[in-house]
Amino acid sequence: MSKITYIDDCRLDQFILKNILARYGTSCEVKCTDTCIGVLSLLSQHRLDEDQLPDIILLDIYMPGLNAWDFLDRVKWLYPTLPRPIDIYLLSTHTCKYYADVERAKQYDFVKAFILKPLTKEVLQKLIRQMAAPVSRFAMAETSN
Repeated sequence: MSKITYIDDCRLDQFILKNILARYGTSCEVKCTDTCIGVLSLLSQHRLDEDQLPDIILLDIYMPGLNAWDFLDRVKWLYPTLPRPIDIYLLSTHTCKYYADVERAKQYDFVKAFILKPLTKEVLQKLIRQMAAPVSRFAMAETSN
């Protein structure tokens, strides 16, 4: 079973993600959190236990406290010690910063794509298919519309 960790401070977006995945019968285990700190702790503590790690991390960029860029800077040091790759997708509703954010995201080799919210069934299905047959970075449609 595929594991998705969704980091977003918006509880409504978390609810929507869970409902889309439940409604369309995907066999994914979903964990939602509103902070990056717990996920960093999980990655650090279980970096040698492959079964405890998510396959995908969906990460909202603009959150209070530790934001996505801070998270990615810390993951950059942990990533080489992980037993397998974890695909990270950045999410945002901020279209005014879209191009700058995409370029910044490309600095992190483990970030696969930048997706504009809201997440849709089609985008989530594409993400899940890519777990079985990976594609190159940023090849996925970068918008959900």
